[in-house]
Amino acid sequence: GMLLSAKSIATVLFLYPNSLLADHTNRKKEILLVGMTIASLAYVAMGWAPGLYTAILVAFVAGAGNSTYHPCGTALTAERFPRQRAVAISVHSLAGHLGASIMPLAQSAVVALLGWRTSLRVCALPAAVLLPLVAARMGRGSSSLREQREAHSPESFRQITARVLSNRNVVVLALVYALTALGTSGMVGFLPLLGSERFGLNQAVIGLAVSAYFTAGVFAKPVMGLMYNRLGARTALFVPLVCAGALAGVIGWLSWGALFIPLAALVGLVTPVSPIILTAAADVSDEKALASSIGFIYTCHGLGFLSPLVGGALAGPFGLSVSYTFFAVAIWAGAAAALLLRPAANA
Repeated sequence: GMLLSAKSIATVLFLYPNSLLADHTNRKKEILLVGMTIASLAYVAMGWAPGLYTAILVAFVAGAGNSTYHPCGTALTAERFPRQRAVAISVHSLAGHLGASIMPLAQSAVVALLGWRTSLRVCALPAAVLLPLVAARMGRGSSSLREQREAHSPESFRQITARVLSNRNVVVLALVYALTALGTSGMVGFLPLLGSERFGLNQAVIGLAVSAYFTAGVFAKPVMGLMYNRLGARTALFVPLVCAGALAGVIGWLSWGALFIPLAALVGLVTPVSPIILTAAADVSDEKALASSIGFIYTCHGLGFLSPLVGGALAGPFGLSVSYTFFAVAIWAGAAAALLLRPAANA
């Protein structure tokens, strides 16, 4: 728990400052490369950690480095594909979801053969291939984009923050994403507990349910991008979030174990709204505060770490059903907040 918290806390602490630095210097690619290199080296170093507290320190460094990815990576994608922005961001997000599904399997295989220390070092190796490719390709863009970068005039962090906070739609998107995380983080995190405690399912079946959730999310990401293009941000967010809240409530009070895996898959189909959030953010953000706007939204999303804490506090005296009712209400609140978006976010 301390290891997971160290990484999460570092990500929340450094995400927005790093995004501010990216907009201030207009060096998104360079900041992304430095941050991901630090994160990769930290995971390699963790393989040699002599004890728990050293591992926690290294995890904190990894979280700090990893915090550069979402604001800089999403901003670079949005800038490079302005005409196919929804599709590009959806594919970008889909790849992350796919990687999150594959990496635990790869790590488990290496752990079984060579141990957890070697697993950490081996699973950081893809960075040695991918980061040079990012350095070679991303950020070249069109001649007009290059001209904009050459003509960039730095603004202070205060000016950039003012651009972010004065943008109503960016603030609303951050609120929607925070409320969604407040519901989904606990809802998914407690699935194994719900399956074992209520239905007596074994680890293999629970693993299938979690896998069904993430696999469904892989297919849902491109659909979310298409929904944004056709329906606009408000409707494209409102509909799946209403469905997600309803499913959270149903799962929490479910008494038939045979529906556990199908419902987990359905939840995975309606909860991955990040392509809509990020595409809308790219469309409505001030060009001079694009990375900072995305960083602000992701920082608010990071508040989802409170979800398991609240859910656990409710589960103790009242049971998991009440916890899942809380998750449902939080997601529905996110759906309601989406209706506050102004029409400009539907571009």
